Amino acid sequence: MADVCAVWPGTEPARSVAAVLEDLLEIVAGRTGTLAEGTVHARRRGTDWYVAGSGDRMGRTDQAVSVVHGPWSTVLDARRPVVLPDLRRTHDAAPGPDDVGWWRPTLDAGFRCVVAVPAALARGGGHAALTLYLEDAGTCGPEVVRRAAGFADQVASLIDLHSTIPARVSGPVPSASVGPTRATVDHAVGVLMEVRGCGQDEARHVLAVLAGEQGRPLETVAQQVVLHAVRGTSDGRSLRRG
Repeated sequence: MADVCAVWPGTEPARSVAAVLEDLLEIVAGRTGTLAEGTVHARRRGTDWYVAGSGDRMGRTDQAVSVVHGPWSTVLDARRPVVLPDLRRTHDAAPGPDDVGWWRPTLDAGFRCVVAVPAALARGGGHAALTLYLEDAGTCGPEVVRRAAGFADQVASLIDLHSTIPARVSGPVPSASVGPTRATVDHAVGVLMEVRGCGQDEARHVLAVLAGEQGRPLETVAQQVVLHAVRGTSDGRSLRRG
């Protein structure tokens, strides 16, 4: 069973990871035409953690935490992607001992396609696993796998970014009904709160001021703030208090 780290749910990095998942699921749904949900797990020093999820079936926290095995655990063990284009066909051909743990619940939840990809964590020598559950069989093609891998790297960077930051009280994780623009802005607000050590209102004010000074939309500025924080570029230093 994957534990839930006491400082992650509803704070950071769960809040930022959930926002990244929302963006990825929006892209996948647009490209494939199928509904998808996602989860992120991590392993450090032999302990598995559930970080965040998106969706009301496999992405629901109690569901994601309750399974002992899953594609995420296989990925964390082997440190290579798992791609199952048609879960029902694969399961019928070679059912395994982990069937009750995750195969059957996944099928019962209405998902036929699964993609899980790993990403190395720089701090602590661990790994993260990003898992996508798609309703339609055959929808996890090379482009979906490639995008999932790219987002997994971003998620790993966020986990590293917040791994040494104490928990702080923050708002709820964005729900599946929140669009990618709102998720990106909320993500940037969380980054600014941690980097500047300020409250939510001040962080939103900083974003508004930057958008006004640069003459760009708020969501564009928010995206740049997030990219600077995740990539650790020199531009990110300008976000700190002077």
